Amino acid sequence: MPWDPASGITYGEWLRRKGIQVRPAGWTWATRDQVLADSPTRKTVRDQAGNDVTERTDASGYHRDVQINLRS
Repeated sequence: MPWDPASGITYGEWLRRKGIQVRPAGWTWATRDQVLADSPTRKTVRDQAGNDVTERTDASGYHRDVQINLRS
């Protein structure tokens, strides 16, 4: 049975009663990277795994360097 706006319940409540999980607005699968340094030619971020990624440009072009931080 499809949702009826005249039923008096919201669409979200209708879905909850059907047992369908609805993701609230604002959730994202994007990573939360921490910017360590930022300039016009260089940007360094620490990703969720603790690795430092540096993107830089110079006379020879664009470069991406990754420092993998191994934890024991």
